[in-house]
Amino acid sequence: MSLIELSVIGFVAALTPGPDILFIVQTTLNHSFKEALKALSGVLTGNFIVIAILVVGLSSVGRSAYFQMTISLLGGIYLLYVAYEIFKHRRDEVRVRQPKAKTFYLKGLTVNLSNPKAIIFFSALIAPFLENGRLLSTLLFLFSGIVLAFIFAITLTELLRKNFLNPKVAVAINTASSLIFFFFSVELLYYSYTKFMSVL
Repeated sequence: MSLIELSVIGFVAALTPGPDILFIVQTTLNHSFKEALKALSGVLTGNFIVIAILVVGLSSVGRSAYFQMTISLLGGIYLLYVAYEIFKHRRDEVRVRQPKAKTFYLKGLTVNLSNPKAIIFFSALIAPFLENGRLLSTLLFLFSGIVLAFIFAITLTELLRKNFLNPKVAVAINTASSLIFFFFSVELLYYSYTKFMSVL
């Protein structure tokens, strides 16, 4: 696999519907471009933590059924909380709530780390490059694709927010976001349950 292909994979994977991209888009819609960048920095920090675990050689921990069960359970509970918060505030006027920058960062970090599938994704892509000494260039190209995808999504969402967003549309988007986060939480809780059943 070439480094350009790796960058394209990172771009496409980042735009694939999931908790990270949904959280970034929802933050852009309800707050602004600036706040979405803070949330993105939390998501990327989560990615770096996952990669650091893999590089240090703890990928076996990430593949452990107990580890995946615990992370999935905690992640499912957290995403359920996020779904509830979005639904509760779905009718709030756009940008009324202005949490501190640290809040956006920590939420992005928590949303990212709550998904054990990130470990599987990164281990599948990075493992082949660990042995041939191309780790730095691999990470550079992979992250360039991921960052470009998120910046593209934030920019597009910000343009839509400025030109088309009204209270009725905002309520519909927040309700849909809440339902999608609820779906992701159920998926993680079910994944945790299957891991639990596999270790019995």
